[in-house]
Amino acid sequence: MALVGRLHRADVAGQIWLNAWESWPRFDPKRGRPERWLNAITVHVASHYHQRMQHRREELVDLIDVADSAPDAAATMESDSIRTATIDAVNDLEPKLRFVLVAHDLKGASMAQIAEDAGLPLSVIYKRRAKALGALRHIIGLREAMEDFAWKVGLQ
Repeated sequence: MALVGRLHRADVAGQIWLNAWESWPRFDPKRGRPERWLNAITVHVASHYHQRMQHRREELVDLIDVADSAPDAAATMESDSIRTATIDAVNDLEPKLRFVLVAHDLKGASMAQIAEDAGLPLSVIYKRRAKALGALRHIIGLREAMEDFAWKVGLQ
């Protein structure tokens, strides 16, 4: 292992053990002792390491800072708050608008199926969904404005 630099010794040792493992079925104890067999593998791998290293390409990159994909406590609380506010806003919709919005956007029903189930023309269902989305935006916008106002008044 003196032929190999200190930084590469672990790589060479790993390659030696891999070669030994792969050639074990071909080992014949009649031809020599296991120590001599392992020494031959070691000399072969170490002597050819530099030659093979010249043909190897490694691209070194800086360590990448991996962000934890799990949300932190604040993000979880905010997400729960947004979810609760959205559910409350959907519940404030007129029942006929809420029915279309929930059936299509939450349950995944097709607009044609909703129209058939409700016994209404498809165009009416599309109009109700558009009205539901507009009303939902309006309700959420009003609530946000009220929260902003309350926060500003609270600062004074």
